[in-house]
Amino acid sequence: MSLQQHVILNHVDTPVRFLFWTKEEALLILAPFMLGSTLDFILLGFITSLSNFYLIHLYKRYFGKGQLQAVRYWFFPVNPNRLSSFPPSYIREFIGEGVIER
Repeated sequence: MSLQQHVILNHVDTPVRFLFWTKEEALLILAPFMLGSTLDFILLGFITSLSNFYLIHLYKRYFGKGQLQAVRYWFFPVNPNRLSSFPPSYIREFIGEGVIER
């Protein structure tokens, strides 16, 4: 069997990309640059974008690629428009009908 028969399995875990950055990288790189250019601080926005790019790669090297999604889930507010089947992050265990909160 050749590896070319399972092309989908080789690419299941690839992250969504915008241009050549992942979603998190694109947000942390483009947002400061756009804000800086809007407020007429282009150089400050560019420097902030470069430092964000360096810091996010450093963070991903030490903690792994999926860690940012876990941090976003646990520490940022829940969007009420999301699916209602996901429990809030403060609920640790479900036991029957009752919910245990810690």
